[in-house]
Amino acid sequence: MRAFYVLWSGQFVSIFGSAMTSFAITLWAWDFSQSATTLVLVGLASLLPRTLLSPFAGTLVDRWNRKLVMALSDSGAAIATAFLLILFANGRTQLWHLYLAGFLVGGSGAFQYPATVSVITTMVSKEQLSRANSLRSLIGSASSVGAPLLAGGLIAVIGIHGILVIDLVTFFLALAALLIIHIPQPAPTEAGETGRGSFWQETINGLNYILARASLVSIFLLFMASNISAGFVTPMINPLVLARSGNDAAVLGLVRSAGSIGFVAGGLLMTVWKGPRRRMNGVALGFIMEGLLGALVLGLGRNAPAWMIGFFMAGVAITVVNTLYIAILQAKIAPDLQGRIFGIEYLITTASFPIGQLIAGFLGDNWLEPAMRAPGGLANAFDWLVGTGPGAGFGLVIVIGGLLTAAVGVSCWLIRPVREIETLLPDTITPAVSET
Repeated sequence: MRAFYVLWSGQFVSIFGSAMTSFAITLWAWDFSQSATTLVLVGLASLLPRTLLSPFAGTLVDRWNRKLVMALSDSGAAIATAFLLILFANGRTQLWHLYLAGFLVGGSGAFQYPATVSVITTMVSKEQLSRANSLRSLIGSASSVGAPLLAGGLIAVIGIHGILVIDLVTFFLALAALLIIHIPQPAPTEAGETGRGSFWQETINGLNYILARASLVSIFLLFMASNISAGFVTPMINPLVLARSGNDAAVLGLVRSAGSIGFVAGGLLMTVWKGPRRRMNGVALGFIMEGLLGALVLGLGRNAPAWMIGFFMAGVAITVVNTLYIAILQAKIAPDLQGRIFGIEYLITTASFPIGQLIAGFLGDNWLEPAMRAPGGLANAFDWLVGTGPGAGFGLVIVIGGLLTAAVGVSCWLIRPVREIETLLPDTITPAVSET
């Protein structure tokens, strides 16, 4: 694990720096535009290329040296940061510059997920996969807690220019960590050699590899469903808390912090506990915990302590689920195919989240929230459950999302290709070959 710890340390400081930049840019964009739509567009500018390009980036991860791919991916984000630093230093920044920088960061980030997840397989033993993945998840969780706090305190002193300089420094630290370690290339497998060919042939081969394995198809579709149900929960937390607390931003901050701490706690838990012997049991129980102890408590809660407990429990459960899920895939997918498989997996599972958001937003704004504020009908039917008045409809949306998430957990046991994925698919981890 020694080389992995060095890699992890470098990635941690880099992603923490990028999270500081993201927070600072969000503040600037709001001050500049006073528009929530602008903030959404800034986020989409990086999310869309990252999602849509991920299958093709994954193929290149398998074709190229993975250490080089990670260095190039980090470099793309650094170039975008330097571009913004020059603009801010000269006072010439416009909104379209943020969109352009976001597109570059997203395009570079499309390589980061399949590359990082696939190199873990060649760097650590099968027994350490859960621990390595939990540390990987800790990077994002800890950054979501600490980066806004640090950036918020520093921006008044050093300005957004200083935040961008810090981000660039963290990039060079990550690059140095990457250069001093050895990242083995995966040993060739029969599946990988059979699919060799042109770029497009290898991309299609990755899709065919998935389609030929019912367990992979089933678990990807199940996680796609879980992200739809998550779309009923996560985006509704802000309107729920604000509506029921009288637009109290301090209460919302406490609730969001509790969720972030839950993600960190889940990551720490998985670093000391590698999960159950059958990881799929942990995934199923994690979904049930996320739905019933997390989302359900959130939706039914009517005060800050209940919302904080619910979001904390959801954060712990989500981290456990994702850590075990990735470890299962790493052990079962041929290492020299993991780049393209994880790229396709990211597209399938992540693209479904906005679907859940759109459905939940429509239900909340146009039906459930207005109906739960007016006496009679739906309000009378569910008053015993979520109450009535502002926020009750959003709470009901979250309750629905929690029940759907718990149903996904039960489905993990009901669908045989998912339930028995660890026995139906053989382990594929093999000794790594040299870096060259």
